[in-house]
Amino acid sequence: AAVQLIRDGRSRFQAVKVFDFVPCNYEVFWDVLDGQPRGTFCEYGSGFGIATGLAELLGFEALGIEQSPDLVAASRDLLDAQGIKARIELGDYLQRRDLADIYFTYAWPSHMRLIERHFCEIAKPHTRLLYCYGQDEIRCKVLRNG
Repeated sequence: AAVQLIRDGRSRFQAVKVFDFVPCNYEVFWDVLDGQPRGTFCEYGSGFGIATGLAELLGFEALGIEQSPDLVAASRDLLDAQGIKARIELGDYLQRRDLADIYFTYAWPSHMRLIERHFCEIAKPHTRLLYCYGQDEIRCKVLRNG
């Protein structure tokens, strides 16, 4: 199911034109997330919803937040086609206070400080922030103190 989701998702990339969409390496993401304790998952800037869908396949209660209406529609179509029930919601994740055990983002470097600040404001101790550091590396920050 994971391979099919990734393949189907990648095949749809050209259908939606969003200038700042950059996909992560979903195989690396799968391996990293598979090593994390299960719980709730929230993707900041969920794009086509592939990472959010993979999180559900791994047993997480998964939510993706995306500010592009076109990407929200495309990700919902993709996940529906795969029979995945993860939620994709339209919005600005920096204006929301969704609680999760694990947050994931592939943000532009200029946005990372804002994301880290938001993460520290809303997350509980031991919450993890997974973030792409380039396409093929995912780093993890753990909130030690609330």
